Amino acid sequence: MGSKTPVAPPHPHVTVDDVWHGALPKETQMVAGAAGMRREVVWCTALRARPPAFTPLRGGELLLINPHVLSAVDGRLTLARLLESLAGQGVAGAAVSGRVSVEARRVADAHGLPLFALPVGLALDQVEQQVLRYVVDRRAELHERAQDLHRQLSELALAGRGLPALLARLHELTGIPVVLEHDSRVDYVGAGERLPEDLAAAIAAERPALDEWLREVPLSAFDPPVALRSLVSGRARLIAPILVQGSIAGFLSLLGTDGELGELHRLAVGRAAHACAIELVRARAARDARDEAEEELLDALTAGRPGSHEAARERAKRKGFDVDAPYLVVTADAAASGKAARIRGAWERQLAVMRSSALVRDRGATTIALISLTGRRAPEPKALVDQLHRAARAATAAAVAVGYGAVRSGATGVASAAREAEQALTMGRRLFGPDSATAFSDLGLYRLLYALQPLPELRDFRDQALARLHGKDRGGVLLQTLGAYLATNGSPTDAADRLHLHRNTVLYRLGRLEDLLQVDLRDAEVRLGLHLALKIGDVLEV
Repeated sequence: MGSKTPVAPPHPHVTVDDVWHGALPKETQMVAGAAGMRREVVWCTALRARPPAFTPLRGGELLLINPHVLSAVDGRLTLARLLESLAGQGVAGAAVSGRVSVEARRVADAHGLPLFALPVGLALDQVEQQVLRYVVDRRAELHERAQDLHRQLSELALAGRGLPALLARLHELTGIPVVLEHDSRVDYVGAGERLPEDLAAAIAAERPALDEWLREVPLSAFDPPVALRSLVSGRARLIAPILVQGSIAGFLSLLGTDGELGELHRLAVGRAAHACAIELVRARAARDARDEAEEELLDALTAGRPGSHEAARERAKRKGFDVDAPYLVVTADAAASGKAARIRGAWERQLAVMRSSALVRDRGATTIALISLTGRRAPEPKALVDQLHRAARAATAAAVAVGYGAVRSGATGVASAAREAEQALTMGRRLFGPDSATAFSDLGLYRLLYALQPLPELRDFRDQALARLHGKDRGGVLLQTLGAYLATNGSPTDAADRLHLHRNTVLYRLGRLEDLLQVDLRDAEVRLGLHLALKIGDVLEV
């Protein structure tokens, strides 16, 4: 495949075609693998006579091969077999000194691996150095262009020109269609007025895979990770997350093909994502300054005042929290005083690690969190609470009681979820101890009694049922015995085991109770009334 074609204008990244025209010897011919000429070249290495034949391959290398050296490496090795083994390692292409066999050409064409025939007699180490100098110089040029691009985009963001201006400038600088996914919207700047439907569907379908990818890479707002991902019909995109205050606020993409999207595009989308983050931080700061004059958002949501729900929903949305999706309210209170701020900090860090959207604040000695349960791998409520419980205990070095309500959705449900969490916290600490984690659903009958607490009839029932013990139960041992007896289904033996007493002692106390209360504890109705009176006492003493 004969002589070279005229040199084209420089591409935005170093391709195999660039190296062919700019660095390889003049008489070099391209003999196979034309489909891969847009592959990017990042390095060059020559075949060596002693193993390993090549330096460790990381992808993007142009390989220089002397067929006479193959037999020194392995007598059974042919050029075709070598190319077959290299095809899956992401190399950019290969240049061979001298004649190239038909079988080697067939393998190169099958894998779209560019294959060149170098003039016979060339010193491959000199070719290697020439290609490396060319690649380094071109990458330096790309870096300068990327720095200029970053400066222009950052200036737009700092000037508050808005996201549309940033997208338009990015499209102008790269000549590539731009897509921004942010705030449940998809903005497009490119050929045509709208994003083609097949690409829009492919982008939407790929979102779960992006979540998986971002769990495996380090995240930085200034230098976000960039990935090349395939879409449909031979299209691909370079995509970078937009990171704002440790959370993913959206995604920025450049659309093209695998061969078209190169190093400059990779740098451009990363720098543009950072500029978008600057713009979003600036816009968010302006909104937050407005919100500071209003009631704190979490208070507004949990207060549940009529007419406030829509305004609270919009404020939550601006902060990246969707109250129309499932959420959980969790509260905590440390046994030691003055620990609420530590719990809040520990929860914010833990939720950031889990990438869970949340609103967290202190209320006196109590910490409360409204936590989104959306996401492909959102933990189960019990598992989430367990992690928060451990984080709070570690941060305070003290016992911490935790309570949480039912999973709900909608702005109107936040107040109910908060009340449930507070009741679970209060009753759980009373019933299960100062280091307990209690779900509202675990409270059983106490849920009803807690709701009836304001009614005077509740206290009257308790007082009438136990009035005859007043002044006659020193140290409360009779009530303690009664509670153990009722909790063990009326078994004196089990009650004695629970109280670590002799069975006869329990029988004596039960007899004393029957005499004082003038009841027969064998009567199921009597036991039910007394058990209810004791549970009411638990609620009233909270």
